[in-house]
Amino acid sequence: MNYRELARDYFKQCKLTYSDICMKDLYYLITILNKEMFKDDILVMMNEPKIRGKNKNIILDKNNKLVFAGLKCKGNYFADREAITFNEDGFIGFCGWADMKRTLIFTSSFIEWCDYLENKKLGESNENTSN
Repeated sequence: MNYRELARDYFKQCKLTYSDICMKDLYYLITILNKEMFKDDILVMMNEPKIRGKNKNIILDKNNKLVFAGLKCKGNYFADREAITFNEDGFIGFCGWADMKRTLIFTSSFIEWCDYLENKKLGESNENTSN
């Protein structure tokens, strides 16, 4: 089973786009990932995202919506590996280095986050229709 493709498809099924994602949403994704990684004995934590400077790994547009994000993680035997990458062309990459067990941590956390985003989006559209 290809968990990476399932997660990408789920994002599309939820009718989500990068314009639905702001910095606060990325921090929530990191929170979910850290919670799941804490349960694992090898992965330690997500690296802090950087939105300024030459090493920035988050790019937002003028409306503070996502253009690109390269979220990284570190563990007890590595320092800087891909967690989830939101490429500018719309492709979402998941831990290309990881085995199936590790991939499942990232993709299941991502799917949980998609549910959060979808509910947030539905809540916003309900607010707009009631005004």
